[in-house]
Amino acid sequence: MAAVLLFFARHSRAAEGHADYKYEVYAEDANRTTVRTHSAFAEAKLTSWLDVQGQFVHDAISGATPTGGLPPKGSNKVPLAELDDIRRAVQFAPGLTLGPHTFRPQIAYSTESDYESVTPSLTWTLDLNRKNTTLTAGVAHSFDRLTHGIYLGPVPQDKDATDVLLGVAQVLSRTTLLNVSLALGTAHGYLSDPYKGFQFTEYPDRHSLFPEKRPRHRTRQIFLATLNQAVEPADGAAEMTYRFYHDSFGIFSHTVSLEWLQNVGKYILIAPLFRYYEQTEADFYRRSFAADPSDSENPHNALIPQFYSADYRLSALRTLTYGVGLTVKPCKWLYLDAAYKRYAMAGLDGDTPASSYAQANVCTVGLRLFF
Repeated sequence: MAAVLLFFARHSRAAEGHADYKYEVYAEDANRTTVRTHSAFAEAKLTSWLDVQGQFVHDAISGATPTGGLPPKGSNKVPLAELDDIRRAVQFAPGLTLGPHTFRPQIAYSTESDYESVTPSLTWTLDLNRKNTTLTAGVAHSFDRLTHGIYLGPVPQDKDATDVLLGVAQVLSRTTLLNVSLALGTAHGYLSDPYKGFQFTEYPDRHSLFPEKRPRHRTRQIFLATLNQAVEPADGAAEMTYRFYHDSFGIFSHTVSLEWLQNVGKYILIAPLFRYYEQTEADFYRRSFAADPSDSENPHNALIPQFYSADYRLSALRTLTYGVGLTVKPCKWLYLDAAYKRYAMAGLDGDTPASSYAQANVCTVGLRLFF
């Protein structure tokens, strides 16, 4: 939406604020996970030095997801477990502008039936070179608590995470803008998934799953570069993005995306999108292990690794996302937008069953009101 607004800037009037609403449906094939999201966002300029932002998000999650178990004998379909939950999240962020400096503290709160998160953060930006250069620094810390889950156990578990962001936005020419950022993060506490199990194939009951075990500490590094290039003869613009990710779980990933913003007349914008993502597997990812933890005499038990998880999202995989968005400006104070995207995930290790991976349609509609 930010790119759309910049693209429409020459047609819009000065406004003191705006309010947004979006409705999105993420629906996986074969009646797997479906997420219906309502989100509302508002921003208002109260004085020359103070503005406020607020957001509310409501997610309804239903369907089924892989348990982490192996497919039954004679089948290539992984077992699924039903899921049904509601997530509600709010955030509030005032902005204080003092000359070229802007400080934006923020507080975010999210709750589900089994999860609670509180995240305070602070972002600072500095405009230089007649606002052709903007420096950004930010820090956030989340306090998360998991209250229950199939494999969580009777005692609630805590997780804390801290992220630091450094970035620069540079106007390279009248038609070119470059954004580069580096994010460093660390998390510790309960980092496993309380709904993903792990199968030990020598346990007598083949259908039984045990809690997975992931490290209780994780660090991550993210590099992101985005180039926005207006193409005036075509009355359009391109947004090209590259993202590099690495973490202490052993995962490396690369993301490249390209979006074209095409004006059709004065009041319509069409934006096709393509995104490619690829990652390596986590060091402790494995489908199963030949042991029986319940049998103290089993010689294979001594070989059980310290950490293990069969969560397909930690496997070597790639995803493709492609689609198109449409924005219409019927009047000066209203934008309407809609988008459709196809999301396709596939494994790369040759071992994880193809039925583990999700294929989904993503549909979005929304509006923005200026006031």
